[in-house]
Amino acid sequence: MSSKNQVADGLSTTALETKTYSVAKLLDLIRTGKVRVPYFQRRFRWQDEDRRLLFDSLQKGFPAGTLLLAQGAAPAERVVLGGFTADVGEVKEALWVVDGQQRLSTLAMAFLDERSGAYRPIYFDLETNAFVLGARKRAPPPHWVPTHVLASSALLNKWLREGALPDEFSDRADQIASRLREYLLPAYLVPFDDEYEGVVKVMFARMNRNRHALSTDEVFEALHATREGGKPIDRVRAELTQVGFGEFEGKQIERAALAVAGKLPGAKLVDALSAAEVPALFARVSQALIRTVEFLAEDCGVPYIDWLPYGGVIATLAKLFDAHPKLHDRNRVLMARWFWRGNLSGDHRTDNKTDQPKWQAIGSDQHETVQRLLKLGNRIDVAAEVEAPLQPFNRRTARTRIELIALAAMEPRWLIGEDRGQPLALGALIEKEDQVPSAVTNASGTIVDYLLHPKFDLTKLGTRPDKVTLESHGLDDAMLDALLSGDDATFQAQRTKVLTHQVQTTLREWTGVNDADHDRPPLDAYFDSESA
Repeated sequence: MSSKNQVADGLSTTALETKTYSVAKLLDLIRTGKVRVPYFQRRFRWQDEDRRLLFDSLQKGFPAGTLLLAQGAAPAERVVLGGFTADVGEVKEALWVVDGQQRLSTLAMAFLDERSGAYRPIYFDLETNAFVLGARKRAPPPHWVPTHVLASSALLNKWLREGALPDEFSDRADQIASRLREYLLPAYLVPFDDEYEGVVKVMFARMNRNRHALSTDEVFEALHATREGGKPIDRVRAELTQVGFGEFEGKQIERAALAVAGKLPGAKLVDALSAAEVPALFARVSQALIRTVEFLAEDCGVPYIDWLPYGGVIATLAKLFDAHPKLHDRNRVLMARWFWRGNLSGDHRTDNKTDQPKWQAIGSDQHETVQRLLKLGNRIDVAAEVEAPLQPFNRRTARTRIELIALAAMEPRWLIGEDRGQPLALGALIEKEDQVPSAVTNASGTIVDYLLHPKFDLTKLGTRPDKVTLESHGLDDAMLDALLSGDDATFQAQRTKVLTHQVQTTLREWTGVNDADHDRPPLDAYFDSESA
């Protein structure tokens, strides 16, 4: 039936339709390609327990929320929803998911995907009469029914026959299967075509914004996505990924855009820009962030974004490289000092109060800009941190990341294999989870207990690597002997001396705290108002 109530501007009084769908009907619509995910939707965000709780709600008859579906034509394409993937034809009246993607994706991956392995499977435990999460690589108990079996009477009957379960369990399985398939989800249907597309996007952003389901960058993406250009933040993220520095978070790109646009750190991008400003701004943001990545990798020695001590530095650097695409070589040296000092003092934490003066320091004269940024730092704290001993290892902390980057400056080489003695491509190895760093002792005290090298069996090392290769890891023959004999204490004592010296010496050089030049600007600054 059609609602007679007046709705938001841009939607006629009869355009909003209400309807209910059974889970079985929704699954049929998904199978036939009649349920689609619009280009402005976000990624799947639910955790395993969120998915299990949805099934718990369906079992108990709890409300599972109202769907918002936009009805309109859909092209022939590959449809991906949850774990379900299919090549489908053109549909004249498809249902585009505006609100309810997480729920429908959960239903699809549970009922239509027979274990892709991408997510932990959900089962119905016939003994406890409850939905449970299973393990990815371990077979479930015989009384746990896979959810995809519950979606089909034929599959369920076959599963029950093969399992030879008690009649009580069979009856319980039939009951829960019927309850799930017959569960009714209410839905609002709105038109989705060229006339209403903008209205639907606003509805999506406003609904999620009001209940805080979307982050600010996701709201921005929803409002400014286009069929041709896609999502502006996602587009920049994809361009940056090609550089090989890792994947930026949406909120990092959003904050960089705020800085480049000349807005305050506390502003919301969705409120700060008009649609007309977005394409040109994000073209600038992309270029500024590419220059930022080059600076971080080449001038600061950061091999991968996951090792960045503080992500708050990205927006400031983006604003700097937007204003001054070609920094003077001397200014690049000074900005590398600024980068490392802020990491050691904690000044590069994401903080509106500390970021605002940094952003405001960036003006039309690059020499004055760099000098203003340097003066904002706290050199007393930096000097103390430079001389600090090695800290407890925790790759989530800024200090451990700083020490790891200082070790990376030793240019570690392969210790094994055909490439032994050749430099490691750290960025590529860091990208593979748990590859680098790898533990070499049973302790996890400091970086001393780790190598910037993929894990391998030390007893199968074979011929000793040469001196240069060992030294690239802060090792020598004596340390290797101690390690192979199981004498961790001797190994740790000897390597602690070497790595402490390496970290402290490297940080002194990078921060320039003891340099006699006192952060002198380039000589050009005394003759030119602006240098290319």
